[in-house]
Amino acid sequence: MMLLSLLTAALLSQAPVEEAPPPRRYALLIGANRGLASDEPLRFADADARRMFTLFRDAGGLLPEDAQVVLGADASQVKAALGTLRERMARDATPGDQLLVYVSSHADGESLHLSGTRLPVKDLVAFMEASPVGVAVMFIDSCRSGAATRIKGLEPVEERLVQWSAPAIKGRVIVTSSSADEASQEADDLQGSFFTHHLLAGLRGAGDLNRDGRVTLQESYAYAYGRTVESTLLTRAGTQHPNFHFDLKGQGELVLTEPVLAPSRLLITVPEPGEWVVASEQDGMVMGVFSKGSGPVMLALPPGGYRLRSRREDAWLELRVAVPEQGHVLVDEPLLRQGALVAMQEKGPTGWRGAVHLGGSFLTRTASSFGAGKGGHLTAVFKAPIEPGLLDVVWGTFAGRASTSALSRGIRQTEWSLRLGMGRRFHGEVGALVLGPELGALFFLQNDGGTSRRGVATYGGVSASVWVGGADVSLVVTGGLGGAVMPLPEGNVLRPLASAGAGLGWSF
Repeated sequence: MMLLSLLTAALLSQAPVEEAPPPRRYALLIGANRGLASDEPLRFADADARRMFTLFRDAGGLLPEDAQVVLGADASQVKAALGTLRERMARDATPGDQLLVYVSSHADGESLHLSGTRLPVKDLVAFMEASPVGVAVMFIDSCRSGAATRIKGLEPVEERLVQWSAPAIKGRVIVTSSSADEASQEADDLQGSFFTHHLLAGLRGAGDLNRDGRVTLQESYAYAYGRTVESTLLTRAGTQHPNFHFDLKGQGELVLTEPVLAPSRLLITVPEPGEWVVASEQDGMVMGVFSKGSGPVMLALPPGGYRLRSRREDAWLELRVAVPEQGHVLVDEPLLRQGALVAMQEKGPTGWRGAVHLGGSFLTRTASSFGAGKGGHLTAVFKAPIEPGLLDVVWGTFAGRASTSALSRGIRQTEWSLRLGMGRRFHGEVGALVLGPELGALFFLQNDGGTSRRGVATYGGVSASVWVGGADVSLVVTGGLGGAVMPLPEGNVLRPLASAGAGLGWSF
C-alpha cells in the first residue's frame, strides 16, 4: 500500500504549476445526426459532441457559460450560436485565450450537412481566423473533411509533429477525421465514430505518452491517428487517415486537457503493458480501447461504474470499479480477477484439427429388387487447409454394407462406397454440426452362389453429422440424402438414396 500511495502521489504531483492564470477557453460544439435527404442518418454525432463538451468541461478548463453546444440543429441555428459566441469573445476574450471548435456531421468537400441544410465550412474557418484569441483548434469529424484544410496559410503535417506550447504560441490548427476523398465511419460497438472515440480516449489520458498528467495537441493527434488507421484498416469503407494542418508560431507544447486535474479519475497502476478496454456499466459505452505501457495511466472519466478488461496471452484480467464524483479510484494487479479463455476456445475452431468417426449405418435400397443395405462406415474430418470462410472442413467416408434380393434370397449384394465432402463445422455449447455436399462412387458385387456381377455408380448428395459430448469423445449421429446413377439391366437409372448411422467419434 505504501508503494501504491507513492505512485499515486508522484503522478498527481506532476500537475503543472502555473505562474499565471491558465488561458480561458471558449468552445463551439456541433453534432448533427441528420444531414441532407440523400444522407443516411448518423447514430452518434450528437452524442460525440456532448461527450466532447463534458470532457473539456472536466479536464480542459472549459466553463459551461463559455461554450455553445448545438445538437441536431440546422445551419441557421449554428450561425446563431456563432453570433452569440462571437459577441462573448469580443467582450471578454484576450489574446492569451483559446478557442475550440468541434463538428460531427455529414459533409461534402465544401459544406456541412445539418438537418436538411448546408453550412459552408469556410464560414467556420473564417470565424476561427477572426476570433480574438491567441490559439484556435478545430476538429472536424465528417466525410471528406480533409478538404476543409485547403485554406491559405495552413501547412499539412504527416504522423510526426513538432511541439508547441501555450501561451508562447499563437495560430490556428485544423484536425480532420479523414482525408479529402475518404469516408469517416461510425462503429456500433464503440457507440461513436472511430476518430472521435480515439480522440476522446487520448484526451482522457490514454494519449498521455510522457505520463505527466497532461495531454498535448501532439499527443492527442498521434494517438487518434494511429488508433483510427488501425481500427478502419479492415472495414468495408476502407482505411481512414486523419489530417493535421496548422499555422502556428512559437515553441513548446499546446496542452489540450489535464486529466490529473479532472474531478473524477481512474488511475491504473498495473505495471505490465497490455491492451485495455474501459466500458461504462450503465450503458455499455466504451470509454477507451488503448495500449498501456509500463507506467501508470490516469483517465478522466465521468463518475459511475465501469468494467475494465485487459487481455493476456491465455486469460483476461477483469475488474469492476466505481469512479467517485470527487477523487480517483485505484486499479492495481492484485485487485484484478483472472478469467480463462476456455469458453472462447471451445466455441471456435482454434485448437481443433480434426476427428474420426466409426459406427453402424444403413442405406436405402439401390434397386427395387433388393432391401436396404446394412453395415458400417468410417469417416475422417479435417480442418480445411484454406483461409476461414463458408467452407472450413473436408472429410472422407468409407462404408461397407450388405443386402439381399427380395425375389431370391440366394442373391446377395455387397456395396462399398467412397465419398469426399467439403462443408462447414458449426460449434455449439454441447457439440458440433458438420454439414455440406459430397461426391463419390458406389461399388457393387452381386453373387447368386455361382455367378458374380460387378458394377460402379457415381454418387452426389448432402451429408450431415451431429457430434454431441466432450472435447475428445462424442456420440455421433449421421445422415445423408442424395442420388446415384445405377447401372441396372434396363439401363442407367438415377436412384434417390438416403443413409443414416450412429457411432462414436474422437476429436484431436
